[in-house]
Amino acid sequence: MRVIIKEQSSHVKLYRIILSVILLTIVFAAIPEQAQAQGRKRVVQLSGFVTVGDSLYGVSGVSVFVPDTDRGIQSNRYGFFSLPVLTGDTVVFSALGYKTETLVIPQNYPSTSYSIIMQMQEEAIELPEVTVIPWATERDFKEAVLALELPDAGRSAAERNLDPERLQELFDLVPMDGSANSKVFNQHQRIQGQNRYLIPTVSPFAIIKLIDMLKNGEFRKK
Repeated sequence: MRVIIKEQSSHVKLYRIILSVILLTIVFAAIPEQAQAQGRKRVVQLSGFVTVGDSLYGVSGVSVFVPDTDRGIQSNRYGFFSLPVLTGDTVVFSALGYKTETLVIPQNYPSTSYSIIMQMQEEAIELPEVTVIPWATERDFKEAVLALELPDAGRSAAERNLDPERLQELFDLVPMDGSANSKVFNQHQRIQGQNRYLIPTVSPFAIIKLIDMLKNGEFRKK
């Protein structure tokens, strides 16, 4: 009887060991599949329209990208864009003069397409004043100005061009163009018209002398 009990107990231990090994194998085999199912991402086609605030004016040239990846695009001239992303991605919308906006694609998003209207808010950026000079300090600039020597060639050329004799020589030698000739002709025509209708003036002394001559009868003597 003792031998039979020992054999039965050894069979039970062996059975328990085999059962434990099978259970552990099943558990360890299920863990990677479960982790893979939890970390699996699906491709979603993100499309939309970028506007200025709540208006319908599209913003062109907006950078739409997923950070730390090579996936990105810019909105077209009308503000439209389309970009393939993954579930769980954070999409950034960035443009000069506008505040940066972000969009998170839900991890458990069920559809294969995602459509949005992204409203970009304008942002005024004031840049500090910058003075650019080729000198390190203001003192160096003043010293360079004081040490500046103006060339004599330019001054002599200006004096020569403004010489009255030189100007008169140019006036006599350089012919007038069509516009100048037309202007001079019109001036002459206007002067001739004024002279044609000009009323002759009579001196009051000549009138007095004429009256005296009439009184003295000088015209009758002739």
